[in-house]
Amino acid sequence: MVEEVEMKSPVLKPFLLGVAFGMGIIVLSLYTRKPSRLVSSLGKIVELGRARRAKEEEKKRERNWLKAVGFSDKEIDEVF
Repeated sequence: MVEEVEMKSPVLKPFLLGVAFGMGIIVLSLYTRKPSRLVSSLGKIVELGRARRAKEEEKKRERNWLKAVGFSDKEIDEVF
C-alpha cells in the first residue's frame, strides 16, 4: 500500500502543477480580453460565498436559540 502511494506522488505533483498553470493562463487570457467580465464573475463568486456563510451563521443562531428554548438536539436535527 505504501509503495502505491509513493508511485503516484511523482506523477501527481506535475499533473497538479500543470492544471494550476493552465487555469492561470486561462484566467489571464480572459482578463486581457474582457477584464470587466472576469472581475464581475469573480465578484459574483465572492457574493455567493458571502451569502453561503451568512446562511450558515443564521442556521447556527437558530440552532442555538432552539437549544436555549429547550429543544433537544434530536428535535433540532429534524428541523434542519
